[in-house]
Amino acid sequence: MRRPRKLSQLSKDEYQIVVQRSRRKIEEILPSVIRIMREIREKGDEALIEFTRIYDRVRLAAEELKVKEAEIKIAYQRVSPHLIASLRRMCRQIEYFHKHQITKDWLIEKSLSGNREGSYRLGEKFVPVGSTAVYVPGGKAKYVSTAVMGVIPARLAGVDKIIVASPPSSEGSVPDEIMVAADMAGANLILKAGGAQAVAALAYGTESVPRVDMMVGPGNIYVTAAKCYLASIGQVGIDCPAGPSEVLILADDSASPDYVLKDMLAQAEHDEDASSVLVTTSEKLASEVWRRMDGLLDQGSLPEITGKSLKNNGYILLASDVKEAIRFANDFAPEHLEIITVQPEEAMEGVKNAGSIFLGPFSPVAAGDYFSGTNHILPTGGTARFFSGLSVSTFLKRISYQLLSCQALSEMEKDITTLASFEGPFTAHIDSIKARNK
Repeated sequence: MRRPRKLSQLSKDEYQIVVQRSRRKIEEILPSVIRIMREIREKGDEALIEFTRIYDRVRLAAEELKVKEAEIKIAYQRVSPHLIASLRRMCRQIEYFHKHQITKDWLIEKSLSGNREGSYRLGEKFVPVGSTAVYVPGGKAKYVSTAVMGVIPARLAGVDKIIVASPPSSEGSVPDEIMVAADMAGANLILKAGGAQAVAALAYGTESVPRVDMMVGPGNIYVTAAKCYLASIGQVGIDCPAGPSEVLILADDSASPDYVLKDMLAQAEHDEDASSVLVTTSEKLASEVWRRMDGLLDQGSLPEITGKSLKNNGYILLASDVKEAIRFANDFAPEHLEIITVQPEEAMEGVKNAGSIFLGPFSPVAAGDYFSGTNHILPTGGTARFFSGLSVSTFLKRISYQLLSCQALSEMEKDITTLASFEGPFTAHIDSIKARNK
């Protein structure tokens, strides 16, 4: 891991390397992702089955792509009762928080002249998307929490069809625990498919896989690139680019080196592309965390993924004061931002860009990952500058409407005519108004 550096001493290029992190790789892999998209669009199930054979090392028949009810029932029997109890409690926590995000339709009544005859109504109604897919990553981990975090907000929003997609094992099955979590949260269908090929199949639809309106959930860089590409061409809606995980810890000399170290390690164990960054005003804290981390790396006592992550994307940066640290945090726009300072809520006031914020020494990212209630499907790679984390509103379309009286339209005619004449002139626009005001 790199030695601590002062923010003020980083060159412009060095600063950008830290800030850009995984975004740099998407451009490199996009051509291969687009090839997968085209194959799925043109060949449907045939291509999905072939890519599943290549990347997941299992050959599935078309009729095996969907998890059957009998498989889910067996999964409940095989999963530990202790895990089932924790999953139920997690579902309650997640639902309690997200219920507060439910948005109500609204309308206002207005009159330009103050006369009741000239009144008109303006409003918005909120309509759920018809269908969504929740992507649950595979690999060595079993992300039961992601299934819950994705499905429950969609259900609360009123989405009719909720599909969970997760890569199959070499035996051709989705882990029992993920099946249970998805079913418990309220999924309608579980699909044995992962990677960019699953994203494409759900976006375009195949003979066996229903097409969805929206795709949400985290994934590796290939999944993220596939989501972003398909969203860019208007094929499917997405929540946010939720790629390799990351934490930025903003700390002063009140922070425990042990807490900071463990939180950086916790993030690094997700993925070798994960980012773990400490920005601190304390030289003592920076030195102590680096010393301990470097010792762990030198001894080779860390898991391979954790070690690679820290070597590639681990940074300890020194800020002259909290204000400079916050400026960096806003440039970095982290998925997770921990603020461990004497006055964390005061420091949070200056934060504009973050997926989710964790305040004080006893609010580690792991609490939000599993149980406290906030959602852990969050924007990564700096996209928190313009994306928010997953919520009930992710699945709601906002539709505006208006109801004008004849008198109201008449009172607006002069300004509408002036504006339409300037912009075009758009005479048909003007005529559509005049026809109603004869």
